[in-house]
Amino acid sequence: MNSQDGNHYNYHYSNNQSGAIRPQKSKDMKTTEVNESIIGKRCKFIFTGLMVAGTIEAINITKYSAEVKVRFDEPHRWGDDTFEYDWSHARLHDEFGSLRHLEIIDDQYQTIKVTFSETIKEINRKFTGDYKTWGVVNLKEWVDSYESSRFTQIDEHSAIITSEYNMEYLREWLSKNTPITAIETII
Repeated sequence: MNSQDGNHYNYHYSNNQSGAIRPQKSKDMKTTEVNESIIGKRCKFIFTGLMVAGTIEAINITKYSAEVKVRFDEPHRWGDDTFEYDWSHARLHDEFGSLRHLEIIDDQYQTIKVTFSETIKEINRKFTGDYKTWGVVNLKEWVDSYESSRFTQIDEHSAIITSEYNMEYLREWLSKNTPITAIETII
Protein backbone atom coordinates (compact mmCIF):
# COMPACT_ATOMS: atom_id res chain seq x y z
CA MET A 1 0.00 0.00 0.00
CA ASN A 2 1.30 3.45 -0.90
CA SER A 3 0.48 6.72 0.81
CA GLN A 4 0.19 9.96 -1.10
CA ASP A 5 -0.99 13.21 0.52
CA GLY A 6 -2.41 11.21 3.41
CA ASN A 7 -4.63 9.07 1.13
CA HIS A 8 -4.04 5.34 0.87
CA TYR A 9 -4.46 3.72 -2.52
CA ASN A 10 -4.15 0.09 -3.52
CA TYR A 11 -2.04 -0.03 -6.64
CA HIS A 12 -2.31 -2.65 -9.32
CA TYR A 13 -0.35 -2.82 -12.52
CA SER A 14 -1.66 -2.88 -16.06
CA ASN A 15 -0.04 -3.23 -19.44
CA ASN A 16 -0.69 -0.51 -21.98
CA GLN A 17 -0.51 -1.16 -25.73
CA SER A 18 3.26 -0.75 -25.85
CA GLY A 19 3.70 -3.41 -23.19
CA ALA A 20 5.02 -0.95 -20.58
CA ILE A 21 3.81 -1.48 -17.06
CA ARG A 22 2.41 1.52 -15.20
CA PRO A 23 1.02 1.82 -11.68
CA GLN A 24 -2.70 2.47 -11.77
CA LYS A 25 -4.80 3.74 -8.88
CA SER A 26 -7.81 1.57 -8.09
CA LYS A 27 -9.97 4.73 -8.09
CA ASP A 28 -9.53 5.21 -11.86
CA MET A 29 -12.82 5.80 -13.70
CA LYS A 30 -13.65 2.98 -16.10
CA THR A 31 -15.81 3.18 -19.21
CA THR A 32 -18.19 0.68 -17.59
CA GLU A 33 -18.87 3.23 -14.81
CA VAL A 34 -20.08 5.92 -17.22
CA ASN A 35 -23.87 6.02 -16.88
CA GLU A 36 -26.68 8.46 -16.04
CA SER A 37 -26.14 8.01 -12.28
CA ILE A 38 -22.88 10.01 -12.32
CA ILE A 39 -24.52 13.16 -13.77
CA GLY A 40 -24.51 15.87 -11.12
CA LYS A 41 -21.65 14.38 -9.11
CA ARG A 42 -18.60 16.43 -8.24
CA CYS A 43 -15.32 15.20 -9.61
CA LYS A 44 -11.72 16.06 -10.26
CA PHE A 45 -9.81 15.35 -13.44
CA ILE A 46 -6.89 16.56 -15.52
CA PHE A 47 -7.33 19.54 -17.84
CA THR A 48 -4.28 21.00 -19.63
CA GLY A 49 -2.01 19.17 -17.22
CA LEU A 50 -3.70 20.53 -14.07
CA MET A 51 -6.00 18.71 -11.67
CA VAL A 52 -9.29 20.66 -11.67
CA ALA A 53 -12.66 20.21 -9.95
CA GLY A 54 -16.10 20.42 -11.45
CA THR A 55 -19.53 18.88 -11.82
CA ILE A 56 -20.43 16.14 -14.29
CA GLU A 57 -22.99 17.63 -16.63
CA ALA A 58 -23.53 15.01 -19.33
CA ILE A 59 -22.36 11.66 -20.65
CA ASN A 60 -22.04 10.27 -24.15
CA ILE A 61 -21.47 6.61 -24.96
CA THR A 62 -20.76 5.73 -28.58
CA LYS A 63 -19.84 2.53 -30.36
CA TYR A 64 -16.16 3.26 -29.65
CA SER A 65 -15.88 5.48 -26.56
CA ALA A 66 -17.38 6.71 -23.31
CA GLU A 67 -17.28 10.45 -22.64
CA VAL A 68 -18.05 12.60 -19.60
CA LYS A 69 -18.67 16.36 -19.81
CA VAL A 70 -17.38 18.24 -16.75
CA ARG A 71 -18.32 21.88 -16.05
CA PHE A 72 -15.44 23.48 -14.13
CA ASP A 73 -16.02 25.20 -10.79
CA GLU A 74 -14.16 28.18 -12.23
CA PRO A 75 -13.22 28.92 -15.87
CA HIS A 76 -9.67 27.98 -16.87
CA ARG A 77 -7.46 29.80 -19.35
CA TRP A 78 -5.26 28.04 -21.88
CA GLY A 79 -3.41 30.46 -24.12
CA ASP A 80 -5.88 33.06 -25.35
CA ASP A 81 -8.91 30.83 -24.74
CA THR A 82 -11.11 30.46 -21.67
CA PHE A 83 -12.74 27.08 -21.00
CA GLU A 84 -15.80 26.53 -18.80
CA TYR A 85 -16.05 22.78 -19.44
CA ASP A 86 -14.26 19.89 -21.11
CA TRP A 87 -14.94 16.29 -22.07
CA SER A 88 -13.03 13.41 -20.51
CA HIS A 89 -13.09 10.24 -22.62
CA ALA A 90 -11.76 6.70 -23.05
CA ARG A 91 -11.89 4.06 -25.76
CA LEU A 92 -14.16 1.16 -24.85
CA HIS A 93 -11.86 -1.61 -26.05
CA ASP A 94 -8.75 -0.66 -24.02
CA GLU A 95 -9.72 2.18 -21.60
CA PHE A 96 -7.14 4.51 -23.21
CA GLY A 97 -7.90 8.21 -22.71
CA SER A 98 -8.24 10.93 -20.11
CA LEU A 99 -11.21 9.25 -18.37
CA ARG A 100 -8.84 7.19 -16.24
CA HIS A 101 -7.81 10.43 -14.48
CA LEU A 102 -11.40 11.37 -13.53
CA GLU A 103 -12.34 10.68 -9.91
CA ILE A 104 -15.71 11.19 -8.21
CA ILE A 105 -15.13 13.27 -5.06
CA ASP A 106 -18.58 13.93 -3.67
CA ASP A 107 -19.87 10.75 -2.09
CA GLN A 108 -21.24 12.86 0.80
CA TYR A 109 -23.07 15.33 -1.45
CA GLN A 110 -26.78 15.32 -2.25
CA THR A 111 -27.78 16.08 -5.83
CA ILE A 112 -31.03 17.28 -7.36
CA LYS A 113 -32.15 18.20 -10.85
CA VAL A 114 -34.44 21.24 -10.88
CA THR A 115 -36.67 22.11 -13.82
CA PHE A 116 -38.12 25.63 -13.89
CA SER A 117 -41.27 26.79 -15.73
CA GLU A 118 -39.41 29.96 -16.79
CA THR A 119 -35.98 30.01 -18.40
CA ILE A 120 -33.04 30.46 -16.06
CA LYS A 121 -32.22 33.61 -18.01
CA GLU A 122 -35.65 35.04 -17.06
CA ILE A 123 -35.14 34.05 -13.41
CA ASN A 124 -31.71 35.74 -13.45
CA ARG A 125 -33.34 39.03 -14.50
CA LYS A 126 -35.26 39.06 -11.21
CA PHE A 127 -31.97 39.04 -9.33
CA THR A 128 -30.38 41.81 -11.38
CA GLY A 129 -33.58 43.86 -11.19
CA ASP A 130 -33.58 43.72 -7.40
CA TYR A 131 -29.87 43.53 -6.59
CA LYS A 132 -30.21 45.46 -3.30
CA THR A 133 -32.54 42.78 -1.94
CA TRP A 134 -30.66 39.71 -3.16
CA GLY A 135 -27.04 40.91 -3.19
CA VAL A 136 -26.29 38.66 -6.19
CA VAL A 137 -26.87 38.98 -9.92
CA ASN A 138 -28.14 35.49 -10.80
CA LEU A 139 -29.49 32.20 -9.51
CA LYS A 140 -26.12 30.42 -9.79
CA GLU A 141 -24.47 33.03 -7.57
CA TRP A 142 -27.29 32.68 -5.02
CA VAL A 143 -27.06 28.87 -4.83
CA ASP A 144 -23.25 28.88 -4.85
CA SER A 145 -23.30 31.27 -1.87
CA TYR A 146 -24.59 28.39 0.29
CA GLU A 147 -21.52 26.70 1.76
CA SER A 148 -20.50 23.53 -0.14
CA SER A 149 -23.24 24.01 -2.76
CA ARG A 150 -22.95 24.24 -6.55
CA PHE A 151 -25.39 25.22 -9.32
CA THR A 152 -24.75 23.87 -12.83
CA GLN A 153 -27.14 24.90 -15.60
CA ILE A 154 -27.69 22.04 -18.08
CA ASP A 155 -30.23 23.67 -20.43
CA GLU A 156 -32.51 26.74 -20.62
CA HIS A 157 -34.93 25.43 -17.98
CA SER A 158 -32.91 22.93 -15.91
CA ALA A 159 -29.99 22.82 -13.50
CA ILE A 160 -28.13 20.29 -11.38
CA ILE A 161 -27.60 21.40 -7.79
CA THR A 162 -25.22 19.63 -5.42
CA SER A 163 -24.80 20.33 -1.72
CA GLU A 164 -23.05 18.59 1.12
CA TYR A 165 -25.44 19.56 3.91
CA ASN A 166 -27.63 22.50 2.80
CA MET A 167 -29.96 20.68 0.38
CA GLU A 168 -32.98 20.93 2.70
CA TYR A 169 -32.61 24.73 2.87
CA LEU A 170 -31.93 25.06 -0.86
CA ARG A 171 -35.07 23.05 -1.73
CA GLU A 172 -37.17 25.18 0.61
CA TRP A 173 -35.77 28.45 -0.76
CA LEU A 174 -36.16 27.36 -4.39
CA SER A 175 -39.76 26.26 -3.78
CA LYS A 176 -40.67 29.62 -2.23
CA ASN A 177 -38.75 31.94 -4.57
CA THR A 178 -38.58 30.37 -8.04
CA PRO A 179 -41.12 28.93 -10.52
CA ILE A 180 -40.37 25.21 -10.27
CA THR A 181 -41.92 22.57 -12.50
CA ALA A 182 -40.10 19.61 -10.91
CA ILE A 183 -37.37 18.69 -8.44
CA GLU A 184 -35.85 15.27 -9.02
CA THR A 185 -33.56 13.73 -6.40
CA ILE A 186 -30.58 12.19 -8.16
CA ILE A 187 -28.47 11.25 -5.12
